[in-house]
Amino acid sequence: MSYVSDLDTPLLRLSAQDNFTLRDACQGVHVFGGIGSGKTSGSGKALASAYLRAGMGGLVLAAKPDEVEQWVRYAHENGRANSVILFGERGGGFNFITYELARQGIDGMGSVVECLMRILDAARLTNPNAGRGGEAFWEDATRQVLRNTIPILFAATGAVQIPDIIRFVASAPNGLDQLRDPQWQEHSFMFHMLATARRQPVHDLYPGDFDKIAGYWRDEYGQLDNKTRSNIAISLSTALDRFNRGRLNRAFCTETTLVPELTFHGAIIIMDMSALTWNEDGIIAQQLFKYMWQRAVLARNGLEARHRDRPVFLWADESQYFVNAFDTDFQSACRSARACTVFLTQSLPTYYAKMGGEQAKHKADMLLANFVTKIFHNSADPETNRWAADTIGRCIQRRGSYSEGGSSGNSMGMSAGENSNWGTNSSYGGSSDGKGNGSSSWSSGSNRGGGDNWGRNRGLNTSDSFSGGYSEVMDYEIEPADFARHLKTGGPANGGEVTGVWFQAGKSFADSARNYLHVRFQQ
Repeated sequence: MSYVSDLDTPLLRLSAQDNFTLRDACQGVHVFGGIGSGKTSGSGKALASAYLRAGMGGLVLAAKPDEVEQWVRYAHENGRANSVILFGERGGGFNFITYELARQGIDGMGSVVECLMRILDAARLTNPNAGRGGEAFWEDATRQVLRNTIPILFAATGAVQIPDIIRFVASAPNGLDQLRDPQWQEHSFMFHMLATARRQPVHDLYPGDFDKIAGYWRDEYGQLDNKTRSNIAISLSTALDRFNRGRLNRAFCTETTLVPELTFHGAIIIMDMSALTWNEDGIIAQQLFKYMWQRAVLARNGLEARHRDRPVFLWADESQYFVNAFDTDFQSACRSARACTVFLTQSLPTYYAKMGGEQAKHKADMLLANFVTKIFHNSADPETNRWAADTIGRCIQRRGSYSEGGSSGNSMGMSAGENSNWGTNSSYGGSSDGKGNGSSSWSSGSNRGGGDNWGRNRGLNTSDSFSGGYSEVMDYEIEPADFARHLKTGGPANGGEVTGVWFQAGKSFADSARNYLHVRFQQ
């Protein structure tokens, strides 16, 4: 079928003025959202449908059983039903060791070793106590054991099988005395493989390799402390024993009916071995095939144009089940291979818990830094919400201030007064006869006065005051609490509408003039 190859082809319309293009898709998308936030049925469904319509091939990892049927439905709705290949519960086989040896022959020994190390790493991460001390030593020691086992098996038998790896290591000598013991030599699978590789090899080793390998088992492994040697052998056999029988043996150690390169031509490989039904087996199996697919994608730029022109995608919902150390390397380099990664998870702490170890946070931060586009849906996790706010960033925010005041007064008074003055003044005169003369006088007078005064006063006063202003501060573009408060989660209560914040580093959206955009999806 046809497919898009122009990197500027719009895949999804985000607003009237903004599109999500193939170029954006190649830079990786990570979706966050809590339980019931609508991340899968909102932005997840929109992206999946866009990638299918664009004709991409892809690998779909499945954490939950219903994801397989969900993707089969997506493919049918977008005209891609014939592109689906189910691998796991309903068939399919990929012998990864035979695949690597067929591609590279004896030069592929290192690749086989790394594939087996992915199995060991995935098995370790399924352990709730992952992250033991001295982890680097055990990884290096185990890798060294495999490097000195696989070439001998390939030279002696022409093939490498997991049961033979386990037998080879288990039958190694525990010292120089045992190495010289004829009885040990008679019963040791390792001894017989070494003898055959030296005398009657099916495939020749490079000159000098046999002596180096024999020297390792004699001078290094045989001289290790018994406890250390036992721990290496037990950890190796415990992880690889899963592939000795049952569904993992059927899927990865028998015939090969599919290979990762099928996605380069439009196949949609859906891992029909969900982590919640196959449990640890499902996680280990999907991590192994994902690793093989990632390596094939990164190498495809060395192929002819017809094998590398079609974009491909890697899809992982509940991605915390499937991440490992190689994902950071892949995501940093896959853009040139036109690989579009989409990871969906609930929160940052889920990554920290699944990655384990003292460096879990740093590993998660390194991985997430390689996703240029991040979509945030409703979340109740404060750590994720703070991280989302920090990721979007801060800018100068204008904060307004306003004050209002008023006062009133009322006074009333009254004064009254009265005064009166009353007076009477009388005088009388008599007679005197000095020389016989007499005289008399009389005077009488009175005066009266009075006065009254009164008064009253009353007063009323009021006053009002208003003031306003603003200040500029550096603060979040979007407050952390807004991711839990304002984003719609779909369902009948929201009319099936899911909202989110679409962030893209280095982008200025036309509709918002910011590096983020409020987006809506219909379930």
